[in-house]
Amino acid sequence: MTPVLSGYDPSGTTTVQVLRVATPLGALHVASFVQGVCALVFEVHADSLELRLRRAFGPFFRIVAGDSLRIAPALHAYFAGDVRALEGLPLAAAATPMQRRVWALVRAVPPGAVTTYAALAEKLGMPRAQRAVGVCLASNPVPLLVPCHRVVAASGGIGSHPGGPGIKSALLRHERAEVHAAAARPRTSRRSIVQPRETEGLLDPGAKAAA
Repeated sequence: MTPVLSGYDPSGTTTVQVLRVATPLGALHVASFVQGVCALVFEVHADSLELRLRRAFGPFFRIVAGDSLRIAPALHAYFAGDVRALEGLPLAAAATPMQRRVWALVRAVPPGAVTTYAALAEKLGMPRAQRAVGVCLASNPVPLLVPCHRVVAASGGIGSHPGGPGIKSALLRHERAEVHAAAARPRTSRRSIVQPRETEGLLDPGAKAAA
């Protein structure tokens, strides 16, 4: 992994701000420092946030509550319908060179559009690297900001997502993405964090009010 070293203080004084944002999909936990957002996890994975930070920074950081990058207003605007509201947020996540290449391609996919793992592999000049592309997205530390929900399987499946297939399906519906009907319905499996039947009302007005 290549850590983001600009603005990073190995003496232990790097301050990482953490906030919890309520959304129609449940709470999001977001970590950032002066250079940008370095981690975003869904409520079901909240316990993994500190581990992610230790992998990126080692022991040289301290956590405080805060939102100097105004991440919360951007997330609220996104879920209120401004699906481009997250595009201006700076990213500062640790990544391998391969991950950076894949993430850059994914960030270029606009809201309402989708691509496939195979198409990304082709753009990388490695048509047989579909599985490697999938691994890069499955390990995405900043879902939504690197919108891996816009990548689906060429076979028509929804594909994986850090928040689970139900979250991915709900995000695609929120952005009104035109996905093949079979792909728009997450498959039921033991690994699903949110079951398909639980996603239908996640982004309707009632769900927003409840959040």
